[in-house]
Amino acid sequence: MTRIETVNRTTGEVQDLTVHSSVSAAHGLWFRGGGYTTMGYEAHNALAEADLSGACYKLFHKMCALQNRKDHGLVRVETQAKFAEQVGMSQPTVSRSLKQLAEAGFIYPDGRDWRIRPDFVFNGNGAAQGRAVQSIPADAPDPYTRKGAGLTVIDGGDSGDDGDA
Repeated sequence: MTRIETVNRTTGEVQDLTVHSSVSAAHGLWFRGGGYTTMGYEAHNALAEADLSGACYKLFHKMCALQNRKDHGLVRVETQAKFAEQVGMSQPTVSRSLKQLAEAGFIYPDGRDWRIRPDFVFNGNGAAQGRAVQSIPADAPDPYTRKGAGLTVIDGGDSGDDGDA
């Protein structure tokens, strides 16, 4: 068993990762960063099919990394200028991107902060996610109603002729 401890440089939050394996700690370090956010196939499809700018995609992924893991999906924004500096983008670009992401339904405002739609991303706490899903505003756009959201995912995704059974 190997215990790996990481510290989020922005928030100071300590995150632990325990690996139960016979391999050495060096082999367990492939998982960089400790914290994680996951998305289902339909969420990936909805994001891929959305008509968003490159800056929106960049900001969305940065927001996934910055979200508060104890208050599911919450991204704190002291001021838009400081937030823009934090994510390494210009303030006008951040402003436009936040508006586009909100109009597409991937995020919604929570006071002066923003919240990543909790039925879209998952950060590893099922009980907190369940509570957060119940608090999605009724008027928040649904990102799953966009073009391509009804795609069918086929398990395996291969033709089956590689000889594996």
